[in-house]
Amino acid sequence: MSSNGTAHMDMPVVPSTELTQTFGVLLIGFIFTATLYGLTFFQTYIYYTRFPGDDKSIKSIVGLLWALDTAVTTLVSHTIYHFLVTDFMIPFSQLITTKTFIAEIALSGFVALVVQCYYASRLWTVSFKQTILPTAVAALALAAFAFNLATIAKLIHQPLFSRVVSSGVKLTKGISTGLVLAGDLLIAGSMLWYLRPSRNPGMALPNGWYEKIVVYGINRGTCFAIFQVAVLITLVTMPDQQVWLIFHWVGGKVYVNSTFSMLNFRNTHHGRGVPEEASLNQNARGSAGRTGTYTTRSGLSGGADSSHSVQFNVHADAKSGGAMNIELDMVRSQGDMAYDDVDVSSLIYRNGIGLWSLLVLGLNRVKT
Repeated sequence: MSSNGTAHMDMPVVPSTELTQTFGVLLIGFIFTATLYGLTFFQTYIYYTRFPGDDKSIKSIVGLLWALDTAVTTLVSHTIYHFLVTDFMIPFSQLITTKTFIAEIALSGFVALVVQCYYASRLWTVSFKQTILPTAVAALALAAFAFNLATIAKLIHQPLFSRVVSSGVKLTKGISTGLVLAGDLLIAGSMLWYLRPSRNPGMALPNGWYEKIVVYGINRGTCFAIFQVAVLITLVTMPDQQVWLIFHWVGGKVYVNSTFSMLNFRNTHHGRGVPEEASLNQNARGSAGRTGTYTTRSGLSGGADSSHSVQFNVHADAKSGGAMNIELDMVRSQGDMAYDDVDVSSLIYRNGIGLWSLLVLGLNRVKT
């Protein structure tokens, strides 16, 4: 018994503040990562259930992002298990950087590239096929991915995890993050500008505070831009700590969930998603209940070079024989909807917004 007591006395005692700033930070980041992966899985299920008739390219992007997010979550889980279980008795300053950690950095950079390129295609659509902004976003995304690969090359030659943000890594990772942030700000600003109500007078507007948070805070790209700001600030000001990893891990989930949120928030028509700028609200037909047409260049059937018109309150004898005209009886009206036009987004995000609130509160607590 005395030998056990002696062994216990010989064990190094690590201050609680050091544990909080090292292993505690990694654990908190993993908790949020696992939680948001659950939201990713849920949103993936919602998408394939509500939009079976969507274009194959959009379905492929959703499937790719889900697969990448699953792989990233697996890599983060292995990293945490290795540090907190396998190498639990090794001091933090002597931990060796795992291959799964490096692979996660690489995949997260690819996730940001895919998401930003998809948002660039959306900018091309909502800007009526103007190429300057989408090209700028795509160029920034590719440049950021290239610097992220340079970061990976430097991480391979930095064995100690505590010094993972060395001078060389800090430079390339900082440039990569800055380029990603520039693209995010361009995306968020452009989406807010082109999808403003005054430019789209017939577009359905978000109702209630939760829909406004989802539309303006998440779907437009504002949320992942905020997280990239947090990554850049913590990376530059606290390179010797791992606080930046929380925002890095969570930021990848925010990219994926923002994209899925934008897709799932659309209304449906015969299994296809109706683009936000093509959705109609009650103000589109006025108090007299007039019929009318709202034209969009987004292409309900996925065509890239054709405009489509969405007609509402069109009688059977008034329909044109053109294949490009469809009948859509007030996508967000309160009654007379087809079954597949029922708007379940409010149900989804009324429950899902709690996850975002928990995330924000938790991160604020970590920062303080």
